[in-house]
Amino acid sequence: MHCLMRGLFALCLCLPMRAQTPQGPPPATMLKMVVRLMGPQVKPRSFAALPKTIYRAGPHYARIEDPPDARQELQKLTVIAEPDAYSVNLIDKKGTHAIDQGGPNDLHLPVVLPFDPKHKLANLDRLEFGEEFDFFEAAGAAREAGPIVNAKPTDGYRLKTADGTALLVVKAGTRVPITLSWQTTDGTYKYEYIAYEEMPFDAGLFAKPSGITYKEMAPETASEPGS
Repeated sequence: MHCLMRGLFALCLCLPMRAQTPQGPPPATMLKMVVRLMGPQVKPRSFAALPKTIYRAGPHYARIEDPPDARQELQKLTVIAEPDAYSVNLIDKKGTHAIDQGGPNDLHLPVVLPFDPKHKLANLDRLEFGEEFDFFEAAGAAREAGPIVNAKPTDGYRLKTADGTALLVVKAGTRVPITLSWQTTDGTYKYEYIAYEEMPFDAGLFAKPSGITYKEMAPETASEPGS
């Protein structure tokens, strides 16, 4: 598999390398998420604190839009439409293309824990964007009354482990995340969901980005532009 990383606010897209097979018809809908990270090591208004947009559609499609980083002259866009994987810099118009292929449910969008780079919080290692509620439910998280958000009640799902405590706050009576946080020895880290909505599938969002000069990469060595 390959991981496409971007600083503190990192996101991995993991796909097994297998022989190409037809992926079948596209899904009818896709999930759009806009998230931002807060925590002790995340400076307000820094690049790591800026919102990023994530699309997930079925087991074969994903799109991640990073905000521009003027200091590094980088604005990363990642597009996965198996078997194709594109990682481009929208500023210098350069990118990479790799051929990947996995079976059903082999595309993963882990919620990377910036305070846990060595994945010591093993129970949270398979937590993914787009499957937050399913993860907490399957892990046996305790349901509780959540905080009042915008004058509305919420539901909380708390998961305690030997290494840390995670809390998912969702809109009352739904599976829609509002925040996802962890208590750690150096403070609380939290992803805030600015948007989380299902919408009709838009094939154009998962097409090969145009106007880009591509370098073909072997799947096991694919990397982001500017790395």
